Amino acid sequence: MQCPYCNSKDLIWDSIHGNIICASCGSVIDTLYDYSQIGTSEEIIDLNKGVSERKETRNFIKLTETISNKFRIFNNKENMKFITEDGELALSLLDMDKKVYKIYEFLEKNGIFSGRKIKIRVALSFYIAGYRCKKMKNILEKLHINEKYFRKITYKLPKELKYMNKELLD
Repeated sequence: MQCPYCNSKDLIWDSIHGNIICASCGSVIDTLYDYSQIGTSEEIIDLNKGVSERKETRNFIKLTETISNKFRIFNNKENMKFITEDGELALSLLDMDKKVYKIYEFLEKNGIFSGRKIKIRVALSFYIAGYRCKKMKNILEKLHINEKYFRKITYKLPKELKYMNKELLD
């Protein structure tokens, strides 16, 4: 056998890739596979290999559940509502102003922003009651709410609710 390009008889067989290569010009001439080497090594399957990893993940999940349950304060066992530490702080801020508390109760009764967290609803109550600028920034800092995020939520407030606070407070 010789190279069809340079007519050299100096050929090398690459056993890893199964190619016959010309040593002088480097062109691949043919592919040959040695099938006698396939299947000589046996793999031993260890069925207990992943057991320890699975146990570790189960233990981690249990640990995270217990930690998260420690920080929850159940408000109502029937509805299984829970209040986080931020929510508890937010509810304590409602005691500052009776107007804000009335607005918060109105939001709760009518289900406005019921899908949001308690701290967001409390901040919205302060916003509707007329708190702006420094007072509002201070409240948002205490409740750990981003100002840009809160601004997005205030755009979603219904216009009737923005101007209805005088009727709510009477």
